[in-house]
Amino acid sequence: MKITIVTCFESNEERVNFIYDACKARNYEVKAYSSDFSHIHKQVRTKAPDGITLVKTKSYKKNLSFGRIFSHMQFAKDVFALLEEDVPDLIWLIAPANSLIKEAKKYKNRHPGVKVIVDIIDMWPESLPVSLNKDLLPFAIWRDVRAKNIGCADAVVSECDMYQTILKKEYDGKITTIYWARDNEDIVNEPRTDDSVLSLVYIGSINNIIDIDRIVDVLSSADRKVILHVIGEGESTDSFLEKASKVCEVVYHGAIRDEKKKSQIFDQCHAGINIYREDLYIGFTTKCIDYFAHGLPIINTIKGDTWRMVKERDAGIDLEKDTVLDSETLIRQRKGHEKIVELYNENFTKKAFCERCLEVIDEVMK
Repeated sequence: MKITIVTCFESNEERVNFIYDACKARNYEVKAYSSDFSHIHKQVRTKAPDGITLVKTKSYKKNLSFGRIFSHMQFAKDVFALLEEDVPDLIWLIAPANSLIKEAKKYKNRHPGVKVIVDIIDMWPESLPVSLNKDLLPFAIWRDVRAKNIGCADAVVSECDMYQTILKKEYDGKITTIYWARDNEDIVNEPRTDDSVLSLVYIGSINNIIDIDRIVDVLSSADRKVILHVIGEGESTDSFLEKASKVCEVVYHGAIRDEKKKSQIFDQCHAGINIYREDLYIGFTTKCIDYFAHGLPIINTIKGDTWRMVKERDAGIDLEKDTVLDSETLIRQRKGHEKIVELYNENFTKKAFCERCLEVIDEVMK
Protein backbone atom coordinates (compact mmCIF):
# COMPACT_ATOMS: atom_id res chain seq x y z
CA MET A 1 0.00 0.00 0.00
CA LYS A 2 1.20 3.49 -0.88
CA ILE A 3 0.73 6.19 1.77
CA THR A 4 1.55 9.89 1.50
CA ILE A 5 1.80 12.19 4.55
CA VAL A 6 1.51 15.96 4.11
CA THR A 7 2.16 18.93 6.40
CA CYS A 8 3.23 22.50 5.75
CA PHE A 9 4.83 23.18 9.15
CA GLU A 10 8.19 21.96 10.40
CA SER A 11 6.75 21.94 13.92
CA ASN A 12 4.55 19.00 12.83
CA GLU A 13 7.40 16.89 11.50
CA GLU A 14 7.82 14.87 14.68
CA ARG A 15 4.20 13.75 14.25
CA VAL A 16 4.92 13.04 10.58
CA ASN A 17 7.89 10.89 11.57
CA PHE A 18 5.79 8.78 13.95
CA ILE A 19 3.13 8.19 11.27
CA TYR A 20 5.92 7.41 8.79
CA ASP A 21 7.56 4.91 11.14
CA ALA A 22 4.25 3.22 11.95
CA CYS A 23 3.53 2.73 8.26
CA LYS A 24 7.07 1.57 7.48
CA ALA A 25 6.77 -1.05 10.22
CA ARG A 26 3.90 -2.50 8.16
CA ASN A 27 6.14 -2.42 5.05
CA TYR A 28 3.94 0.19 3.40
CA GLU A 29 5.46 2.41 0.72
CA VAL A 30 5.55 5.82 2.40
CA LYS A 31 6.29 9.36 1.20
CA ALA A 32 6.08 12.59 3.17
CA TYR A 33 6.02 16.23 2.11
CA SER A 34 6.60 19.45 4.03
CA SER A 35 7.31 23.11 3.30
CA ASP A 36 10.81 24.43 2.58
CA PHE A 37 9.78 27.71 4.25
CA SER A 38 10.30 27.80 8.00
CA HIS A 39 7.13 29.25 9.49
CA ILE A 40 9.00 29.71 12.77
CA HIS A 41 12.10 31.49 11.49
CA LYS A 42 10.51 33.01 8.35
CA GLN A 43 13.28 31.79 6.05
CA VAL A 44 13.97 29.08 3.51
CA ARG A 45 15.38 25.83 4.85
CA THR A 46 17.23 23.12 2.96
CA LYS A 47 17.23 20.25 5.46
CA ALA A 48 14.39 18.12 6.77
CA PRO A 49 14.17 14.87 8.75
CA ASP A 50 14.87 11.68 6.81
CA GLY A 51 11.97 10.60 4.63
CA ILE A 52 10.47 14.09 4.24
CA THR A 53 10.66 15.89 0.89
CA LEU A 54 10.63 19.69 1.01
CA VAL A 55 8.34 21.56 -1.38
CA LYS A 56 9.23 25.09 -2.53
CA THR A 57 6.90 27.51 -0.78
CA LYS A 58 6.15 31.24 -1.01
CA SER A 59 7.60 33.25 1.87
CA TYR A 60 5.70 35.70 4.06
CA LYS A 61 6.59 37.99 6.96
CA LYS A 62 3.56 38.13 9.26
CA ASN A 63 1.58 35.27 10.74
CA LEU A 64 -1.74 37.12 10.54
CA SER A 65 -1.65 38.19 6.91
CA PHE A 66 -3.02 37.48 3.45
CA GLY A 67 0.57 36.64 2.49
CA ARG A 68 0.39 33.64 4.81
CA ILE A 69 -2.94 32.52 3.35
CA PHE A 70 -1.61 32.77 -0.21
CA SER A 71 1.52 30.84 0.79
CA HIS A 72 -0.55 28.00 2.26
CA MET A 73 -2.87 27.95 -0.76
CA GLN A 74 0.04 27.67 -3.17
CA PHE A 75 1.74 24.97 -1.09
CA ALA A 76 -1.45 22.91 -1.06
CA LYS A 77 -1.87 23.18 -4.84
CA ASP A 78 1.75 22.28 -5.48
CA VAL A 79 1.68 19.23 -3.20
CA PHE A 80 -1.42 17.81 -4.81
CA ALA A 81 0.10 18.47 -8.24
CA LEU A 82 2.95 16.19 -7.17
CA LEU A 83 0.40 13.56 -6.16
CA GLU A 84 -0.99 13.58 -9.70
CA GLU A 85 2.35 12.12 -10.77
CA ASP A 86 2.27 9.35 -8.16
CA VAL A 87 -1.23 8.58 -6.91
CA PRO A 88 -1.20 6.97 -3.43
CA ASP A 89 -3.76 4.65 -1.88
CA LEU A 90 -4.09 6.85 1.20
CA ILE A 91 -3.23 10.44 2.11
CA TRP A 92 -2.67 11.41 5.76
CA LEU A 93 -3.14 15.17 5.85
CA ILE A 94 -2.07 17.26 8.85
CA ALA A 95 -4.06 20.48 9.12
CA PRO A 96 -3.82 23.41 9.45
CA ALA A 97 -3.21 24.70 6.84
CA ASN A 98 -6.92 24.38 6.10
CA SER A 99 -6.23 24.95 2.38
CA LEU A 100 -4.82 21.41 2.33
CA ILE A 101 -8.32 20.11 3.11
CA LYS A 102 -9.79 22.12 0.23
CA GLU A 103 -7.26 20.71 -2.24
CA ALA A 104 -7.82 17.20 -0.85
CA LYS A 105 -11.51 17.49 -1.71
CA LYS A 106 -10.66 18.45 -5.30
CA TYR A 107 -8.18 15.57 -5.48
CA LYS A 108 -10.77 13.09 -4.19
CA ASN A 109 -13.14 14.22 -6.94
CA ARG A 110 -10.46 13.35 -9.49
CA HIS A 111 -9.36 10.17 -7.71
CA PRO A 112 -12.38 8.81 -5.81
CA GLY A 113 -10.57 5.60 -4.91
CA VAL A 114 -7.94 7.42 -2.82
CA LYS A 115 -8.62 7.45 0.93
CA VAL A 116 -8.01 10.63 2.94
CA ILE A 117 -7.38 11.01 6.67
CA VAL A 118 -7.51 14.60 7.95
CA ASP A 119 -5.50 15.07 11.15
CA ILE A 120 -6.55 18.29 12.94
CA ILE A 121 -3.71 19.37 15.23
CA ASP A 122 -4.92 22.96 15.71
CA MET A 123 -8.17 24.83 15.23
CA TRP A 124 -7.93 27.88 12.98
CA PRO A 125 -9.23 30.40 13.83
CA GLU A 126 -10.77 29.08 17.06
CA SER A 127 -7.40 28.66 18.82
CA LEU A 128 -6.55 32.32 18.34
CA PRO A 129 -7.14 34.71 21.27
CA VAL A 130 -10.80 35.71 21.66
CA SER A 131 -9.76 39.36 21.66
CA LEU A 132 -9.38 39.04 17.90
CA ASN A 133 -12.55 39.36 15.81
CA LYS A 134 -12.63 35.95 14.15
CA ASP A 135 -15.56 36.90 11.92
CA LEU A 136 -13.26 39.22 9.98
CA LEU A 137 -10.88 38.23 7.19
CA PRO A 138 -8.60 36.26 7.17
CA PHE A 139 -10.03 34.36 10.14
CA ALA A 140 -13.40 33.63 8.56
CA ILE A 141 -11.62 32.28 5.46
CA TRP A 142 -9.60 29.82 7.54
CA ARG A 143 -12.69 28.52 9.36
CA ASP A 144 -14.91 28.24 6.29
CA VAL A 145 -12.29 26.41 4.25
CA ARG A 146 -12.13 23.66 6.86
CA ALA A 147 -15.87 23.50 7.54
CA LYS A 148 -16.88 23.37 3.87
CA ASN A 149 -14.36 20.74 2.79
CA ILE A 150 -13.67 18.38 5.70
CA GLY A 151 -16.54 16.17 4.57
CA CYS A 152 -14.19 14.73 1.92
CA ALA A 153 -12.30 12.83 4.63
CA ASP A 154 -12.71 9.09 5.09
CA ALA A 155 -11.67 9.61 8.72
CA VAL A 156 -10.79 12.55 10.94
CA VAL A 157 -8.16 12.52 13.67
CA SER A 158 -8.01 15.26 16.31
CA GLU A 159 -5.15 16.31 18.56
CA CYS A 160 -7.45 16.26 21.60
CA ASP A 161 -11.05 15.45 22.54
CA MET A 162 -11.84 19.13 23.06
CA TYR A 163 -11.62 19.87 19.32
CA GLN A 164 -14.38 17.39 18.63
CA THR A 165 -17.00 19.72 20.11
CA ILE A 166 -16.58 21.86 17.00
CA LEU A 167 -15.52 19.21 14.48
CA LYS A 168 -18.63 17.11 15.09
CA LYS A 169 -20.70 20.03 13.76
CA GLU A 170 -18.68 19.94 10.53
CA TYR A 171 -18.04 16.22 10.06
CA ASP A 172 -20.54 13.40 10.62
CA GLY A 173 -18.08 10.50 10.47
CA LYS A 174 -15.84 8.96 13.10
CA ILE A 175 -13.33 11.24 14.84
CA THR A 176 -10.44 9.67 16.74
CA THR A 177 -8.18 11.49 19.20
CA ILE A 178 -4.47 10.76 18.85
CA TYR A 179 -2.41 12.83 21.25
CA TRP A 180 1.05 14.14 20.48
CA ALA A 181 3.73 11.74 21.66
CA ARG A 182 7.39 11.53 22.59
CA ASP A 183 9.94 8.91 21.65
CA ASN A 184 11.47 8.74 25.13
CA GLU A 185 10.16 5.56 26.72
CA ASP A 186 13.58 4.90 28.28
CA ILE A 187 13.33 7.79 30.78
CA VAL A 188 14.44 6.82 34.28
CA ASN A 189 12.61 8.75 37.01
CA GLU A 190 14.56 9.14 40.23
CA PRO A 191 12.93 11.99 42.22
CA ARG A 192 15.28 13.68 44.68
CA THR A 193 13.08 16.43 46.06
CA ASP A 194 13.65 18.61 49.10
CA ASP A 195 10.17 18.85 50.61
CA SER A 196 11.07 21.79 52.85
CA VAL A 197 10.80 23.93 49.72
CA LEU A 198 8.51 23.70 46.70
CA SER A 199 10.51 23.15 43.51
CA LEU A 200 8.64 23.80 40.28
CA VAL A 201 9.61 23.71 36.62
CA TYR A 202 8.40 25.47 33.48
CA ILE A 203 9.42 24.00 30.13
CA GLY A 204 8.64 25.25 26.63
CA SER A 205 8.29 28.43 24.64
CA ILE A 206 8.13 31.60 26.70
CA ASN A 207 5.73 33.67 24.64
CA ASN A 208 2.58 35.76 24.76
CA ILE A 209 0.15 32.86 25.15
CA ILE A 210 1.36 31.84 28.60
CA ASP A 211 -0.16 33.89 31.41
CA ILE A 212 2.94 35.29 33.11
CA ASP A 213 1.04 37.43 35.61
CA ARG A 214 -1.10 34.46 36.66
CA ILE A 215 2.00 32.30 37.05
CA VAL A 216 3.58 34.93 39.30
CA ASP A 217 0.41 35.20 41.40
CA VAL A 218 0.33 31.43 41.85
CA LEU A 219 4.02 31.30 42.79
CA SER A 220 3.48 34.01 45.40
CA SER A 221 0.55 32.10 46.95
CA ALA A 222 2.67 29.12 48.04
CA ASP A 223 2.98 28.41 51.77
CA ARG A 224 6.73 27.83 51.58
CA LYS A 225 9.79 28.94 49.68
CA VAL A 226 9.52 28.31 45.93
CA ILE A 227 12.36 27.49 43.55
CA LEU A 228 11.39 27.82 39.89
CA HIS A 229 13.45 26.07 37.20
CA VAL A 230 12.87 27.49 33.72
CA ILE A 231 13.74 25.48 30.59
CA GLY A 232 13.05 27.24 27.31
CA GLU A 233 13.24 30.53 25.48
CA GLY A 234 11.08 33.01 23.61
CA GLU A 235 10.21 36.64 23.14
CA SER A 236 8.84 36.96 26.69
CA THR A 237 11.79 35.36 28.49
CA ASP A 238 13.15 38.55 30.06
CA SER A 239 9.73 39.62 31.32
CA PHE A 240 8.99 36.17 32.74
CA LEU A 241 12.30 35.86 34.58
CA GLU A 242 12.15 39.40 35.93
CA LYS A 243 8.60 39.08 37.31
CA ALA A 244 9.09 35.57 38.70
CA SER A 245 12.34 36.50 40.45
CA LYS A 246 10.43 39.03 42.56
CA VAL A 247 8.43 36.29 44.29
CA CYS A 248 10.70 33.22 44.22
CA GLU A 249 14.16 31.92 43.48
CA VAL A 250 14.59 31.41 39.72
CA VAL A 251 17.07 29.09 38.02
CA TYR A 252 17.18 29.70 34.26
CA HIS A 253 18.57 26.83 32.18
CA GLY A 254 17.82 28.12 28.69
CA ALA A 255 16.69 25.70 25.98
CA ILE A 256 17.71 22.09 26.66
CA ARG A 257 17.33 19.26 24.16
CA ASP A 258 19.33 16.58 25.99
CA GLU A 259 16.96 14.21 27.81
CA LYS A 260 19.47 13.34 30.55
CA LYS A 261 19.96 17.00 31.43
CA LYS A 262 16.19 17.57 31.48
CA SER A 263 15.72 14.52 33.69
CA GLN A 264 18.29 15.80 36.19
CA ILE A 265 16.27 19.02 36.54
CA PHE A 266 12.87 17.31 36.63
CA ASP A 267 14.07 14.91 39.34
CA GLN A 268 14.57 17.91 41.66
CA CYS A 269 11.04 19.22 41.12
CA HIS A 270 7.61 18.61 42.63
CA ALA A 271 5.43 19.84 39.74
CA GLY A 272 5.37 21.44 36.30
CA ILE A 273 3.64 24.69 35.33
CA ASN A 274 0.96 24.61 32.61
CA ILE A 275 -0.67 28.03 32.93
CA TYR A 276 -1.98 29.75 29.80
CA ARG A 277 -4.18 32.69 28.92
CA GLU A 278 -7.86 31.91 29.41
CA ASP A 279 -8.90 33.25 25.98
CA LEU A 280 -7.26 30.38 24.09
CA TYR A 281 -9.03 27.31 22.68
CA ILE A 282 -6.53 24.64 23.78
CA GLY A 283 -7.26 21.16 25.11
CA PHE A 284 -3.75 19.88 25.66
CA THR A 285 -0.19 21.24 25.55
CA THR A 286 2.87 19.25 24.55
CA LYS A 287 4.80 20.41 27.62
CA CYS A 288 2.49 18.17 29.66
CA ILE A 289 3.97 15.19 27.85
CA ASP A 290 7.39 16.09 29.28
CA TYR A 291 5.92 16.58 32.74
CA PHE A 292 3.94 13.32 32.75
CA ALA A 293 6.85 11.34 31.27
CA HIS A 294 8.95 12.41 34.27
CA GLY A 295 6.20 11.68 36.79
CA LEU A 296 5.46 15.33 37.53
CA PRO A 297 1.99 16.52 38.53
CA ILE A 298 1.01 19.79 36.87
CA ILE A 299 -0.31 23.17 37.97
CA ASN A 300 -2.89 23.63 35.25
CA THR A 301 -5.35 26.14 33.78
CA ILE A 302 -6.00 24.38 30.43
CA LYS A 303 -9.58 23.13 30.14
CA GLY A 304 -10.80 20.13 28.18
CA ASP A 305 -8.60 17.04 28.05
CA THR A 306 -5.93 18.31 30.44
CA TRP A 307 -8.42 19.45 33.10
CA ARG A 308 -10.10 16.04 32.93
CA MET A 309 -6.82 14.09 33.17
CA VAL A 310 -5.71 16.06 36.22
CA LYS A 311 -9.03 15.38 37.96
CA GLU A 312 -9.39 11.72 37.01
CA ARG A 313 -5.77 10.68 37.48
CA ASP A 314 -4.80 12.84 40.48
CA ALA A 315 -2.10 14.32 38.26
CA GLY A 316 -1.87 17.85 39.63
CA ILE A 317 -4.01 20.85 40.51
CA ASP A 318 -6.59 22.49 38.23
CA LEU A 319 -6.59 26.18 39.09
CA GLU A 320 -9.86 27.97 39.49
CA LYS A 321 -9.64 31.77 39.61
CA ASP A 322 -9.18 31.93 43.37
CA THR A 323 -7.09 28.78 43.83
CA VAL A 324 -3.92 29.11 45.88
CA LEU A 325 -0.98 26.76 45.54
CA ASP A 326 -1.49 23.65 47.67
CA SER A 327 2.08 22.50 48.31
CA GLU A 328 1.12 19.42 50.32
CA THR A 329 -1.06 18.07 47.51
CA LEU A 330 1.72 18.48 44.95
CA ILE A 331 4.29 16.86 47.25
CA ARG A 332 1.94 13.92 47.83
CA GLN A 333 1.26 13.51 44.13
CA ARG A 334 4.96 13.66 43.34
CA LYS A 335 5.62 10.81 45.77
CA GLY A 336 3.13 8.76 43.75
CA HIS A 337 4.86 9.59 40.47
CA GLU A 338 4.42 6.02 39.14
CA LYS A 339 0.70 6.72 38.57
CA ILE A 340 1.52 9.79 36.48
CA VAL A 341 4.09 7.87 34.44
CA GLU A 342 1.35 5.29 33.82
CA LEU A 343 -0.84 8.07 32.39
CA TYR A 344 2.04 8.96 30.06
CA ASN A 345 2.61 5.36 28.98
CA GLU A 346 -1.05 4.86 28.14
CA ASN A 347 -1.42 7.98 25.99
CA PHE A 348 1.77 9.75 25.00
CA THR A 349 4.48 7.27 23.98
CA LYS A 350 5.48 6.62 20.41
CA LYS A 351 4.20 3.06 20.83
CA ALA A 352 0.74 4.28 21.87
CA PHE A 353 0.70 6.82 19.02
CA CYS A 354 1.67 4.28 16.35
CA GLU A 355 -0.89 1.73 17.54
CA ARG A 356 -3.72 4.27 17.28
CA CYS A 357 -2.44 5.54 13.95
CA LEU A 358 -2.54 2.04 12.44
CA GLU A 359 -6.00 1.39 13.92
CA VAL A 360 -7.33 4.43 12.03
CA ILE A 361 -5.64 3.32 8.82
CA ASP A 362 -7.01 -0.21 9.16
CA GLU A 363 -10.52 1.15 9.71
CA VAL A 364 -10.31 3.36 6.62
CA MET A 365 -8.83 0.71 4.33
CA LYS A 366 -11.00 -2.26 5.29
